[in-house]
Amino acid sequence: MTFIRPTKLMLALAALVLLGFIPILHFLRPTSMQRPAEPAHADYPELPQIVHHHPPPPPQQWSLLDKLFGSPPAQTSCSTIPIPENYWETKDAFTPAFVSIPNNRAIKVGESVCVRVVVPAKPSRSEVLYTPFPNTPWDSIMIDLIGTTTNISIPIQLRMANDIRNTWRDHTHVYEADVRLRDPDEYRLTGYIEFRDAQWNPDGGLQPIDYNPEPIYVPETLSVVVHDDVFSPYSLSRYLELPLCSEPDSEGRWVHVDQLPFSPELVLPAENHNLTWLPYNCRLQPIRYQDFATCLSTTYPLMHWYGDSNIRRSLKKITTMGEWCSNSTNIYSNGTETRSCLCEDYSTPFKPFDARYRELILDLDQNGGHALEKPTDYSNVPAGTARMYLHKWEGLSYRNKPEWKTEFKKGITSRYGRPQMALISLTNWDAAFSSRTAFAVELSQLLEFVEKEYPPTTQLYIRTGQYYCCRSDKSPKTPRSYSRLRNAYFNQYVVDTFMERFGSTHQIHIWDVSSISERLPHYIRKENVKCPANHARAEVVEIENQVLMNAMCGR
Repeated sequence: MTFIRPTKLMLALAALVLLGFIPILHFLRPTSMQRPAEPAHADYPELPQIVHHHPPPPPQQWSLLDKLFGSPPAQTSCSTIPIPENYWETKDAFTPAFVSIPNNRAIKVGESVCVRVVVPAKPSRSEVLYTPFPNTPWDSIMIDLIGTTTNISIPIQLRMANDIRNTWRDHTHVYEADVRLRDPDEYRLTGYIEFRDAQWNPDGGLQPIDYNPEPIYVPETLSVVVHDDVFSPYSLSRYLELPLCSEPDSEGRWVHVDQLPFSPELVLPAENHNLTWLPYNCRLQPIRYQDFATCLSTTYPLMHWYGDSNIRRSLKKITTMGEWCSNSTNIYSNGTETRSCLCEDYSTPFKPFDARYRELILDLDQNGGHALEKPTDYSNVPAGTARMYLHKWEGLSYRNKPEWKTEFKKGITSRYGRPQMALISLTNWDAAFSSRTAFAVELSQLLEFVEKEYPPTTQLYIRTGQYYCCRSDKSPKTPRSYSRLRNAYFNQYVVDTFMERFGSTHQIHIWDVSSISERLPHYIRKENVKCPANHARAEVVEIENQVLMNAMCGR
């Protein structure tokens, strides 16, 4: 028998034939390839499942010729890689918690790797049984992939592997995540177990547990190599080609200004470690507060803002046209200003408005902002001015005096006008002082008020709580039920609930300040341990504001 050697023309024709057949295969494929949902814990009341609000990365795509004639790509998605059975049999007495990257290989920019963390069984020594929320892990694990050259930090959002044994308390648990890497570098893993046995969740009046992190074993040779690709849309050399950001929740990374292939003046100002925030899929431009005020006067002349002291710090920047805590010399030479800028500003005098008031009306123009002293027709905003109704609250918790519902029951828009946007900030006080069940009840009441007061013409901006990590709060007077994972799930619950209720009727924007701080290098995140209020320092407040300003007025 004679074999005919295929020519390039024959291979090309075969490719064209298959190109016509592939759409048919795509049409016939199953419409749902999702893994089954994790079983809920039977000892906790069922509440809506929490899922991360960032959209999942698209599947890896390979060219047709790679599929036809090249070697098949290695399976790197966790869902396609079996978990070795012996992982489930490990015991803490013999094996520490450890990390694995199955089918590890060098990858291209934008591809993903599967990261797994195995937490061997360890009998609980606690006399009190803490319980996780439904579909959430027993163990709280903080772990990052860190670029050895760029120092870019990628926090890994672990989930329970789909196995019934992960729902058992005193059993080995396996967690996994598909981590997408967009910056060329060699990445190494570092992390630890924050809490076991659901002690990250002091819910319903349980006391916070001491923060005693437990190390995770990472082999010295374990790393992930991401090859450079100058044609990648994620390349720093192409950052200025990206479209402007139109949403305040774009995923990104912190890059040192010395690594920028262009002038630092073209991007957001750096924080105190000379790191600037760069999203992956869009470009943030530095916006002057004077220009922001002009934009507000024409696009959002009337606004309603609800929030806590973190909103106060944001507004101190806005009403002073960025001058608040902008002088680094004063920040580090004056003790009072140092504390105000880096952590707590409540008792510091501030001319534009009194931070102690529960309700304020602020007018803003190119010269700055100030509080109105006399009642007026609040909906009649002067030309060239933006007006803001500010309601300061302690979330939806019992700490509000009077309770947060009081002003809503009186009617908000009937007294303060119908705004073009309403900004709502939650989580910080709620995770600290409310049980999840109590918060769900209060949040459902807030949704009813929002639907009544704000029609679809009012854009909704939902601000996440501040990122929290690296400590427990055991204040003798009022211990707060904070933990990194608990706060994250409260954030997600708020986002999911608003999206489910108003996603089809209103424009909803998520101002994700938590992810911005979460992606700072770990040593910088730990610096905030010194601030009991968990406020972002002024330089980070500026970057948070710029993200919001780009979303509202950058288009």
